[in-house]
Parts: sequence; structure tokens; C-alpha cells
Amino acid sequence: MQKKINYHYYINSYEWKNKSRKFKRKTGYKCQIFPWLKAESSHHTTYKKLGCEKWNIDCIVVSRVAHKFIHGLLAGSWREIGVSQQNKNPKNRYPNTFQKLIHTYARIVGILLYLIKFI
Repeated sequence: MQKKINYHYYINSYEWKNKSRKFKRKTGYKCQIFPWLKAESSHHTTYKKLGCEKWNIDCIVVSRVAHKFIHGLLAGSWREIGVSQQNKNPKNRYPNTFQKLIHTYARIVGILLYLIKFI
């Protein structure tokens, strides 16, 4: 059983920052949603394995624009909202159907970006 991790403490930890840097390296620092943009951050597609994330399974790398897209329009808001704010609506819990679709698309793009590095 996985130990409960404080999200805010973890996201600011050296462990997460190092892991996020490794994830970005896998795509050549390109966004997995808009590959013509630079990846700025790692984005959790799920929080079930917080602290034990795997790239392209639990996290994808995204640009600032893509992150706002996921947590704004795809969350059902005109402005960027947090997961806890989105989860206040029981019919729109994170990740909703649209967010799951974009996460799947991003995983496919991530594999392609990873493979392109070896061509």
C-alpha cells in the first residue's frame, strides 16, 4: 500500500523536480500536446501513484499553453482552475472525458517524440 504524500510538499521537492526534468528529456523538451512548443512542466494525468510516477503513464510533459488548456477549457472553465476546484462538481471530476482523451493523444505523441530522438 502506498503511503499518503503531501502534494504541495512533493511538487516543490528535489525528487519531483529531478523526475520532471528526466520526463522532459524523454520528449526532447517538446510539449506532448503541442509538439511545436517547448515543454515547461510535467503534468499528472492521475494522482494515484504520487511519488512513484512513470512518464507517459502517470505524467506527460506539456507547455504552459497546454497546461492551461487542460485545466481551463477541458475542465469546463474559461480560466485555469485547479483539480480541487474541478472536483467540486461531481459530474466533472478530474480527469473528465475530454481530459482523458487529450491525455491519450499526448501519450501517443510522447512515444513518437521519444522515437524521433533515435532516428
